[in-house]
Formats: sequence, C-alpha cells, structure tokens
Amino acid sequence: MQPVRALLSTIAIVILAGCHAADTVGPVTLTPTVYPPADRPIIFSSRRDSTFGQFNLEIIAAKSDGSDMLNLSRNAANDTDPAWSPDGQYIAFASDRGGGYDIYVMRKDGSNVRRLTSDPIDDRYPRWSPDGTKLIYQSGKDGVLTNPQSTLRFTDLYVIDVDGAHVTNITNTPSVSEGWASWSPDGKTIIYTKASVIMLASSDGSNPRPLHAPDPGFSDDVAAWSPDGSTIAYSTYNLNHPFATDTYVIFSVKADGTGLKRLTDYSSARFPAWSPDGTKIVYNRDAVDEFWGRFLTQNLWIMNADGTGNVQITSDSGKRNELGGPQAWTK
Repeated sequence: MQPVRALLSTIAIVILAGCHAADTVGPVTLTPTVYPPADRPIIFSSRRDSTFGQFNLEIIAAKSDGSDMLNLSRNAANDTDPAWSPDGQYIAFASDRGGGYDIYVMRKDGSNVRRLTSDPIDDRYPRWSPDGTKLIYQSGKDGVLTNPQSTLRFTDLYVIDVDGAHVTNITNTPSVSEGWASWSPDGKTIIYTKASVIMLASSDGSNPRPLHAPDPGFSDDVAAWSPDGSTIAYSTYNLNHPFATDTYVIFSVKADGTGLKRLTDYSSARFPAWSPDGTKIVYNRDAVDEFWGRFLTQNLWIMNADGTGNVQITSDSGKRNELGGPQAWTK
C-alpha cells in the first residue's frame, strides 16, 4: 500500500499546485457556465444587476435581440469597456477593482481574470489587434493635467502584449488627448479621436491624419471599423443641437473619408459597433424623455448599416444609468 499512498500523495500535490497556478487577480465570485459566443454575441457594461450596489457597472452578455442576459463579471468594483478577442474566446475590459481603472482580460465565461496593467492613472477602453496578440488602450499616465484645478490628465494611446509585457506609448502627446482607439481589420491602421477629431494613423502611431475634413458643428467621439475595413461608423457631439434635446448622433463614412452619411437623429446615439457580417450596427441610445433627462434611460438599439430599421433590444424600467459605455459584437 505504501507505493499507492505515495502515488496518491504526489497526484494531490500536483493538483493543488495546478489550482494555485490558476489563481486570478481580483475577487471573482461566480464562474458562469461556459457557452459559445454565438449564443450571446453582444457584450456591454450595465448597472442592470444591482447585486453589488445600485450604481455598480458589470459586464453583461446578451443575444442579439437583447434576451438571455448573463452577468460575466459579478464583482463589487466597476467593470466596463468590454471587447471580444478576434477568436471570441476572451474579453478585455477596464476595471477599478484594484483602485483606479486598469486593463484586465478574462475568458468568455467570466473566469480566469488576469490583470495586465497597474497604473496610478486610469487605463481605459482596451481593443484587440486583429491577430489577438496585443491590446491598444488609453491612459493619462504620461499626460499633464488638463488644467491646474483638475485631476484629469491628457491621455495617450498605448499598446501592450496580452500577457502584460512590452507597454509602448505610441502617441506621446502629453498635452493633447488621444483616445477611443481600435485597429483596422488588416492591422495596418488605427483609428482614434484626437482633440475631438477622428484620426487615422499607422499601427505604430506614425503618419497621423484626419479621417475627413472636420465639421465645425460637431465634436467627434468614438469610431468603429466595419468587418471588411471599408467603412467607419462613429458618434459625434452635435454642437448646434435643438434646445432640451441630447446631442450625440452617428455617422458612417468610407475609410478614405468620402461618402459621409448621417445614420441617426437627435436621440443621443453613441458607441456604434458592427455585427460580424457588417449589415447591422448596435449602439447606445438615450430616450431623452425629459429636460436634463439624459443618462436616465440608456438602452441598446440595433439598426441596419444604412441607418434604417432601428430596433430597441434592451430596456430598463428602473431608469438607472443602465448602459454605461461601449459595447462589442462577435461571431
């Protein structure tokens, strides 16, 4: 019996060591059942689940009609800015579970959370490279204060390996903000916002240029590539909005800056994300049903790529700040 007992003891040690190696950063209170991304292809940040507090942001997955929602993060901290990996197996996101916001990665079921950054200044809005090996994100860690009375700093764009190594500042403009960046489907170009203008640049940040001639009536916001790289949808702030209405609208434009087309009205449409086949766009929209009523009834809508066929897919009867940031759609 002694050899058998020795063998069982060795196996137990190996199992325990393996469990220790799988420890995650941050308290993960629930590991949901694994599911294919196709079952719940849309992810977004929401205050819908108040388990950890009424104003706590969680990362939620849902079907493309808004049904069958699943809380992936289930954490007392705020989790936001989710992005699918190209293969649909992982989700990058920003969380303040370590204090300020940092970049994290987890499996598609919410398990195996890994922390990639640990900066005293917020790191936000991670997006994957097409080959799935890197993330681009924004941070103010090298920026100066926006003004002497503010705690906010100008943000740069950074690229980091998915294992947390090799962080590179690719813009290096400490007194101008760049943000909301993402790679083109071929990985050769990034799109981002700089000083309220949508910009394009090479993947290393070189050769920056505006997407198209800026419209003085609008302040550009967040852009997203179509899956084939031919078209860009972006939200922009309408500086000349009608009184007592909200102000974000969504446009589409060809990647060469031509063919500008307005897709939405004055219903505060923001954060566009394309369906995998390029025929639909999911976006965040305010109801704007009362004076100063923005942020009270935010929900997800889906429209055709030409702006027609708008359908609301989520609702929040409690009128909390229900959906709080960019969403993403995968296969």
